[in-house]
Amino acid sequence: MKNIVVIGSGGFSKQVIEMIEGLKEEYNLLGIIDDEKRLIGKEILGYKIIGDTNYLRQYARNEKIYGVIAIADPKIKEKISNSLDDVIWTNLIHPSAIISKHIKMGKGNIVCANVVINPESVLGDHCHINISTTLGHDVTMLDYVTIMPGARISGNVLVKSNSMIGTGVSVLQNLIIEEKVILGAGSVVIKNTEKNSTYIGVPAKKNK
Repeated sequence: MKNIVVIGSGGFSKQVIEMIEGLKEEYNLLGIIDDEKRLIGKEILGYKIIGDTNYLRQYARNEKIYGVIAIADPKIKEKISNSLDDVIWTNLIHPSAIISKHIKMGKGNIVCANVVINPESVLGDHCHINISTTLGHDVTMLDYVTIMPGARISGNVLVKSNSMIGTGVSVLQNLIIEEKVILGAGSVVIKNTEKNSTYIGVPAKKNK
């Protein structure tokens, strides 16, 4: 049995808590970690917020502890993961997800209910793939990518680090989503993007 904590107490943490409950033969959920000190002691779905990241850092130096970051913002995920060297980042995969055996996956990833990941896809570290998203064949996602529910990523797409793909986005095949890109909900991406940019609409256009 692996002791685990969820970092972040926002709405997504509720999904992650239920995923862990569904994997109760593998994980024992010790509680929630949040840097908002006023929240410490409160409960999320019956689990207490037991401390902040400083508390977790000290705990992990003395005890074996697994963790996942239930925060969508890529910058925050990166900052937290880099500050907690002794936490063992685990991959959480919902039992209903359909994942090819021919993929590669880093650490700290969260794959939610009804996700489909096709062969030869690659996930980096600390990616979130939310409910009912599909990744086509040969998709590569670098670190700290967040995909909201119902996105459709076609084959041979490269999603670079710290990007966020909104609810219901479609990305056509053979495209590159550059670093730190935001794709607004419902957008249809038909050409490569520029880094540090936001795209919205059908077809998706750079928001100036």
